[in-house]
Amino acid sequence: MMRIPPYYKKTGWQRFFSGIIIGILIGWFFFIYEFGAVQEKLVTEIKKQESTINAQKETIEILRSDQDELNKENLKKLTIQEVKVYFINDKDLKLSELSVHEFRLQIENELKAVKNKNIELVANTKELLIQAIENRDFIINEKRYRVTIKGWSIYTTLELFVEIRLAE
Repeated sequence: MMRIPPYYKKTGWQRFFSGIIIGILIGWFFFIYEFGAVQEKLVTEIKKQESTINAQKETIEILRSDQDELNKENLKKLTIQEVKVYFINDKDLKLSELSVHEFRLQIENELKAVKNKNIELVANTKELLIQAIENRDFIINEKRYRVTIKGWSIYTTLELFVEIRLAE
């Protein structure tokens, strides 16, 4: 039969085993303390990051809603920035470039009141604008001309497609 040596009677061995057990306990408590401190720092850092992320998400949401509102308002408030006139039959009448330029300037001058006006307002007064241009005589090189508006498009630029004819 095998016998376990009686270490409990020898004080050297007792001090050795008790030192090991006390060292293990001290090491374990130190590990738990350090692990807890590290975990507490990490949890604090994670909470700070979560609050920062939530604040950023709220800011993004506010900015998005503000941007959407601004876009809706801007669509309502779009204005005419420029007026362009295109002549359909200037080559048929054999008008010089200077005459075409003068013609364009006179029509654009007639429509200068439309600039910086709301697109919706201009679209609603389309007939009035067309009549104002078509009923006016334009004098170029001592000849009287009238125009007929054949087409138009409106956005931030008002584009008119005009046919020129001699006034009678």
